[in-house]
Amino acid sequence: MAHYDITHTCGHDERIELFGKTSERERRIEWLQERPCTECWKKERAAEAEARKNKEAAMIVEKLGNDAADAVNALSNATCTLEGSAKQVAWAEDIRSKCIAQALDQLRNLAARLPGEAIAQQSAALAARCNAITSVIANKTSAAWWIDNRDDITGAVAREAIKAHA
Repeated sequence: MAHYDITHTCGHDERIELFGKTSERERRIEWLQERPCTECWKKERAAEAEARKNKEAAMIVEKLGNDAADAVNALSNATCTLEGSAKQVAWAEDIRSKCIAQALDQLRNLAARLPGEAIAQQSAALAARCNAITSVIANKTSAAWWIDNRDDITGAVAREAIKAHA
């Protein structure tokens, strides 16, 4: 066991503890020095994920037109404060974020399948459906509801949206 001071490519210094043969430790040190520190790496990944999300949303908006732009943006940012224990809230927030991602994926796939002339006709209807789903996601404050419906969350959200706008 030995302690080493590493300077990462981002310029941050880190003190690490390594075990094993000297050759393996030296190889690990070289590898770590060629990479950003853990915090900078996490920030880069988060920025890349956000950029990917924005790019996908922009593609959907471009394909569907301005009628659906606000609806897609609202869906991407649909959140509310959940009620329940800390563990329930954390679990429900994970389920909700996956539900939003699935809804955006389904919308993207639908937009990709629609021919150009059908998109103009369907844009308002898609925006209305997207707004209905956003309303359900934004107004379901019970963490227990998200957890209870986790196995078929997209179906549960769709049923709630239909119920609310029937």
